[in-house]
Amino acid sequence: MTKTFTCQELGGICDQKFSGETFMDIVNKGMGHMMSDEAHKAKIMNMEDETGESKEQWMEKMQKEFDGKPEDN
Repeated sequence: MTKTFTCQELGGICDQKFSGETFMDIVNKGMGHMMSDEAHKAKIMNMEDETGESKEQWMEKMQKEFDGKPEDN
């Protein structure tokens, strides 16, 4: 039951893809990428200001998106 999100879908700035069996798998794979350069770091560090969502609210929203996303072929 693998699903895939892009960096942009996770709030980042590029089209790098991350796949996993759970949303936390995807988050864990994406974090190294998101912290890999200053542009990605700046986007992540400012996400709460941009979206108005706390980390917990974002995680809850993204878990729902993961749950509703079709499985990879």
